Amino acid sequence: MIEKYKDPEGKLSVALDCAVRDAQNKYKSGYTTKKGTTYCNYMSNYDWNKFLKSIKDCHKKQFDDGAGGELKEGENPPKMASFGSSSRFIYEESKDIEGFVFEEKLDTRVGGIAHLDGSRKKAFEYIYVEAKKREIYYSNSHKNEDIKEVYMEVYHYISDHILDYIQKNHIQGDIFSFASKESEKNEYKKITFKVGGDVVQYFDLKQLICHFLGITYDIAKHHIGNVKVKFLYLIYNPKEVIEKKANEYSGKIEKRYDEVTKFINKNIKNGVFDAIFQSVLDYQIKKQGLDNNTKIDFKMKLVDQTNYKDEVM
Repeated sequence: MIEKYKDPEGKLSVALDCAVRDAQNKYKSGYTTKKGTTYCNYMSNYDWNKFLKSIKDCHKKQFDDGAGGELKEGENPPKMASFGSSSRFIYEESKDIEGFVFEEKLDTRVGGIAHLDGSRKKAFEYIYVEAKKREIYYSNSHKNEDIKEVYMEVYHYISDHILDYIQKNHIQGDIFSFASKESEKNEYKKITFKVGGDVVQYFDLKQLICHFLGITYDIAKHHIGNVKVKFLYLIYNPKEVIEKKANEYSGKIEKRYDEVTKFINKNIKNGVFDAIFQSVLDYQIKKQGLDNNTKIDFKMKLVDQTNYKDEVM
């Protein structure tokens, strides 16, 4: 049974938190904020403080300098104290990897800064990581969301050029498109992305394109001729914990996980993400007047906690 307290993210994400909490025996639950509210899907204040002290100073600074406020209590407990925290997920998986950087910030030159969960650079191979744990179970989807109008030019460029790229490279698969309408917010549009005619709902394609903008600009501005980029999409596999600690939402959690991972794998296989990345690279080179000799060998891969380290080491 899920604890009865207000949670804006929805019941599925809280159900996953509780399943993770119940399946482990490392941390006790029950974080009480300064206002006196206790959150049972977060580790206890004692365990949180103990965990916080265990983080290396260099890593703590990276999280403090990031945009997520992962280590700070606000109206709610620190985000990383959640049993469903993606930042703690990637931290625990990556903290002992030499040269790994958390909360990588890259200038997009379009709408601001791209905030990636992690990165590791090895000679001419650049590895970037986006981590998800509870996010794909939020009640609000990525359908019809507000996006700054400054990104519209990028979306139009991708939409206009992706078909040429797919045909040129003999890629069999789906096509990227989007629909827009006015938003109540100034300087924003409401966007619904489609891939292969299907509305993209629980995958953050807006964020992915923003990441691609940051990565391509960062590499091209340094006039690097040839480089390999590996983009790891790290999603926590919940199946083991929901089998151990099943609750009334276990079936829905598994279904959502399967839907999202199927979407990602399908569009990795059919080359759509490759085509989006190369379109973004071409856009940045032309828009920013960068070296058009920049060539990036791009590879995107979906990983979970069982095979992530094999790909990032």
